[in-house]
Amino acid sequence: MTNQIPANSINNFSVKNGLLIGLIVVVLNVVYYIIDPLFAFTNTWVGIFSLVLLITLLVVLGLDVRKKIGGYWSYGQAFTSLIIMAAIVVLLSTIYSFILFKFVDPQLPAKATAALLEKTTATLNNLGMDQSKIDAATESFKNGEMEAKLQPTLKNELVAFVTGVLIYGVISLIIAAIIKKKAPLIPVSFDEPEEA
Repeated sequence: MTNQIPANSINNFSVKNGLLIGLIVVVLNVVYYIIDPLFAFTNTWVGIFSLVLLITLLVVLGLDVRKKIGGYWSYGQAFTSLIIMAAIVVLLSTIYSFILFKFVDPQLPAKATAALLEKTTATLNNLGMDQSKIDAATESFKNGEMEAKLQPTLKNELVAFVTGVLIYGVISLIIAAIIKKKAPLIPVSFDEPEEA
């Protein structure tokens, strides 16, 4: 039964799976960067693909943890496992971003801001928005606010980590509700009765 599963077993499996997902996400981001340093910032489909992949991996590896602990777990155990995995993924992604922006490509925040400004302006123009509204919508790009948010500072990395954990915390709540599985109250046996 789920109450007999030691919490450290669930946590150990969750940490291992979180490290696996985090490694996949970091490698994927390296590939995006190699393709084009601005690819992850300017291609909407990249963001959608990455989100769908991460959710899929959380579900699949969450089910893997459930299977390893006996096939049953409560909503709380499922959520705890998923949030551990998600926090590790967000931590590894935050560390990767810090290294990328601080050491690998220190000019990337400025280049990303310029590319996002161009993409946002083009999108708003295509939607038929008048110039004064476009200027208001893109103000944070022009006044340096967006670039400042992308700079690798302790504050920005903490904000990115907390925001990521909160977002994936909500996603983990939903996934946990889907993959929880209560143990049957009465054990069911499918063995045929012995004949006398």
